[in-house]
Amino acid sequence: MSKKAKKSGTALITGAAKRIGREIALTLAEMGFDIALSYKTSKKEAEVLAEKIRADFGVKCEIFHCDLCDPLQAKKLADAVQKKFSNWNLLINNASIFTRSKFLDASDAELMNNLNTHLISPLILSKEFAKNIERNSLKNAQIINMIDKNIARFDTSYFYYLLSKKSLAEFTKMLSLELAPQIRVNGVAPGFILNSIDEKNPSIETQNLIRKIPLKTKGEVENILQTIEFLLKNDFVTGQILFIDGGASLNHAG
Repeated sequence: MSKKAKKSGTALITGAAKRIGREIALTLAEMGFDIALSYKTSKKEAEVLAEKIRADFGVKCEIFHCDLCDPLQAKKLADAVQKKFSNWNLLINNASIFTRSKFLDASDAELMNNLNTHLISPLILSKEFAKNIERNSLKNAQIINMIDKNIARFDTSYFYYLLSKKSLAEFTKMLSLELAPQIRVNGVAPGFILNSIDEKNPSIETQNLIRKIPLKTKGEVENILQTIEFLLKNDFVTGQILFIDGGASLNHAG
């Protein structure tokens, strides 16, 4: 039996075919949002998810192919979403790439891929989103940027990834002032929620990381979903980056 909720508007979630993005899409659909989700390579997963959302929650769901390493595609994505959903009032910049890089060794392409995915494309999407809000006089508009608890640290084997995520964090704060009061802008900085996709032995990694986390536990995707719901419902919060990490950002665990 499908679950039908009060209509809330339309949410675009980038990189939403799998993992945390997928769970965010399902949660928002259950809250009554129509869903626009973008994917880069996971077309089959995106199609299956879209069908599930339509069947289970009775809301609209459309999928859009987009490689956010290319800022031109970000603009095309925004245009396509606006044409399908004039009530687009929630943007969640979730898409991410995660590869090791050292400053002296990594290529210029690695730098640009990270900056485009984590900063430039979210910036473009945010700008087009804000224009859409103004053009259609939409209410309860919000942008939520998915960041990383490691923005609190400076030593890393993922130099360009962390640099671009730090940039996204600063962009979040600046944008919250630029777009207030019409649009609220916040960030979520997850800690250890999912095992690394490139980890050969996640059970050992899990044990090692948990010992370092102040709360001595691994987070769950539900902790992220609770935070998204909090940000959506609390209309007196903007410009904040919420660390959902069991305290790991305080002692640079993980």
